[in-house]
Amino acid sequence: MVAAGRTVLRIVALAALAGCAGQAAGKGAVPQDGAAPAGADSGGGGKVSRPANPGDVPLQVTGLEVFHRAGQTFITWQEVDPPVTAEETTWGEVRRALAEHPDAVTYVVYAHDRPITSANLKEAGRVAEVGPLSAYNTGARNMEYLIGQAMIQPDAMGELARDYNGYMYTWGMDSPRMDRCPVRRFVIRPGGGPLPVGSGLYVHHPTTPGRRYYAVVSSRAGAANTRDVSKANALAEPVEETVGPGEPVHQGPGLWGPYFDYPGRRQVYVQWGGPPLAPRPNMAFNWSVLVPPGVGEGEKVPAELYLHTGNFSYAKPRKKYMRGSVQIAPHDYPFSGWYGYHEAWGTPGPWGAGTVHNHTQRRIIAFLDWAQRTFPMEPDRTIVCGSDGAAMLAMAYRDRFAYALIWGFGGRSKERHGRVLDPGEAPGFASAWGPRSPDIRDEHGRAEWGWAMLDRLALERPEVSMPLLVCEGPSWGGVRQYGKGYGPFYTNAEQARQPLVAGFGWDTKLISPDYYTGRWQPRRHLDAAALDLTRTTPVLAFANSSASAEKLQSGNVNYKHVWSDLEETPERFRVTLGGEGTVDVTPRRLGRFRVRPGERLAWRTEPQPDKRDTPIPTPQGGTATVDAHGLFTVKGVEIPRGGTVLTAVRAR
Repeated sequence: MVAAGRTVLRIVALAALAGCAGQAAGKGAVPQDGAAPAGADSGGGGKVSRPANPGDVPLQVTGLEVFHRAGQTFITWQEVDPPVTAEETTWGEVRRALAEHPDAVTYVVYAHDRPITSANLKEAGRVAEVGPLSAYNTGARNMEYLIGQAMIQPDAMGELARDYNGYMYTWGMDSPRMDRCPVRRFVIRPGGGPLPVGSGLYVHHPTTPGRRYYAVVSSRAGAANTRDVSKANALAEPVEETVGPGEPVHQGPGLWGPYFDYPGRRQVYVQWGGPPLAPRPNMAFNWSVLVPPGVGEGEKVPAELYLHTGNFSYAKPRKKYMRGSVQIAPHDYPFSGWYGYHEAWGTPGPWGAGTVHNHTQRRIIAFLDWAQRTFPMEPDRTIVCGSDGAAMLAMAYRDRFAYALIWGFGGRSKERHGRVLDPGEAPGFASAWGPRSPDIRDEHGRAEWGWAMLDRLALERPEVSMPLLVCEGPSWGGVRQYGKGYGPFYTNAEQARQPLVAGFGWDTKLISPDYYTGRWQPRRHLDAAALDLTRTTPVLAFANSSASAEKLQSGNVNYKHVWSDLEETPERFRVTLGGEGTVDVTPRRLGRFRVRPGERLAWRTEPQPDKRDTPIPTPQGGTATVDAHGLFTVKGVEIPRGGTVLTAVRAR
């Protein structure tokens, strides 16, 4: 199981099968910038190409072109006898071509601070060895395309609904049905077309700035053509390089119909990454971006970051919560559990110990940084939607999102509600992270897959507010039974006084923003004012609510309570509370009403009139002390049917 995940990139000729065509293969880190000593291996297959007799080597590479943009150097060439020559091809044809040509020519990329010749090639740094068909975006294949094609012309009547609508969910990246999915060649220049048939591609991330020369030589079975070095395969002029994360490149329009989509036209982008945004250099990741129609010049709109579930992908999100939002969808392929990879991923190992890095989270944040500069997005009104991965991201990058919509925690087990806890899901996570072990940790020292244990994450950094987490369904880590919604994640979030509401009963649904205005509705079926909730506006964390319940019909955690008319000044905090019951209230993300540890605050409530209240509710009052984390909690606030106004001021 784990061995398969470790060796997916070991065979250079089959690098495209891992969804990162042209990936450098081999063990160890890939040295950058041509800095490897003479004769040293740079991670391009675990060996230096052997010298060969003139009759042993393949024809030489031609058509070398190199350009640099935003921290990435794009290297292209014309392949020697490429296995695929048709203008259009499919994933099945690519797979067969690679399998039928195990001795296909591979390509060794070199870099040097001087022009590269046959005489000094040994002095140049060996950057990578690249397999054939590296210009094909094999990771762009997706289940959504297959669903659309089956809607047009299914293989059999009722195919999509076969096995009670479960058949199409088996169409993952490696299912036999995926063979019919078209595979297109990369676009590497903004506004340009796809690379020509027969092109090779390697995207290099230099680690230091400077002027460098590149060369590419052909190799077959370890015998490299090192004698034929000319301007056809070696640069005569250097490339000026910088250090940076790179910029995604537009690939063209995304899917459209017959599978339902939203107003606007979806576009596809590729983000090339290397460490720290990917475990290995030259990895390509696909995204889709939908910009709504009618956005005016200089106008900014909310944004939704959509993290897919199961075998779905970036290609066409199944949900959209705001009509006028920019929708951004990444692809978690190769699978990383929406976190990242073991440092030995893609190498022969070993995996008995080591570090797991959050490559995936970092590349998502890097893409968002670029998207906010490129599209009409309002950074303060970006939300994240998804399952376990969305909750992990929101808790890791707490200042990036206005709130998070969690539509349920993954896992097929009837005992555990959370994919990482499901024994049936363990092989997939182990292929990215290594076995669950005390010897495998992340950069924060968390072991035993602790970076994905949401109940533990909820207790970390209590002084830093999480975005409001709005959850549907039973708690992560809880028992998956009707009416059993409480579990360690919900419990720990309340204990840490973090903002979370959840519904898991028949009449509790995911609370979402107004589809047309984008404004947050604390509860759609209550007469509560919609909020302009951003990543900088204060939110309330509720706990110990008398209205929370473990019931089939109305199971919830803090779901009944709402707030509106929130005001803060340097001297006063004031908010109107709704949702009948008694609850502890902790203000979070305060901006103007700044408090200090140890400071005493005076608070009071003003019950709002409601003709059904008999007797009339009595106002409350008391003091609260700011704790070591800079938080204060007003305990036991009584909210009558008409609501109440809570005010806190600095004690005299």
